[in-house]
Amino acid sequence: MRPKSLILDLLRVSDHPVQVSNLVAVGNLFGFEGNAVRVALTRLVAAGLVESDDRGSYRLAPGALPMARVIDRWRDGEARRSPWAGDWLAVLPPRGGDRRGRAGSLRALARLGFREGRPGLWVRPDNLRADAFDDLRALGLAAGAESFTASGFGAATEAEWRAKLWPLAELRRDLRATLRDLERSRERLPSIPRDDALVESFLLGGRAIRLLATDPLLPDEILDGDDRRQLTRAMKAYDRAGKRLWLHHLTAPTVAPTHLAVVG
Repeated sequence: MRPKSLILDLLRVSDHPVQVSNLVAVGNLFGFEGNAVRVALTRLVAAGLVESDDRGSYRLAPGALPMARVIDRWRDGEARRSPWAGDWLAVLPPRGGDRRGRAGSLRALARLGFREGRPGLWVRPDNLRADAFDDLRALGLAAGAESFTASGFGAATEAEWRAKLWPLAELRRDLRATLRDLERSRERLPSIPRDDALVESFLLGGRAIRLLATDPLLPDEILDGDDRRQLTRAMKAYDRAGKRLWLHHLTAPTVAPTHLAVVG
């Protein structure tokens, strides 16, 4: 948790630009000094992720919106997937280029569940309803990358990819552990001090949404999606509880705040 992540999240969930005083007040809940919040805000503006309006309030800048839209799809749950016919989405990032561009491409690929199946070739199952290639470009895939749908790989190659490209046991473990923690937290939130409940709902809700938003959304043929489905249902209920807590701290937010450390 950093002031940068906190600011991005608060701006994402607010229907209106947020004043610095409100950002500082919420930052205080997490132990951040007002100066630390203001410095982080200045850096976010310089990075093109946040912008100010004429009244000195702040909102997300266009540069932060593509990632925010991808994150917000966690609410769509299984509607983000389609049946898998066995084809693969494949990307060949351009060779050369500047170091920053290469790093941006690799981040974009990883965020959408692509893994390097062979040197220079990034793949994932073709089972996403959204246009993954459009999303990759919006998230920073370098110009000149080749993207295509592929099939006909050897049986040994596909078996290796299914078994080894994604940390299946770790994904399953994290989803189950977060579900348990959400259920326990939801029961205790009404009985703990309000400030403690605000912080806990932010941090734990953020952890759950980070998992759901960055989940590779693998087809059931590779990883059974039941754990993800259960966590999505639980997070929606937790989100409603968090919204009730946070309504007093933001200007008409639409959802409970969640950690956006995956931005930037």
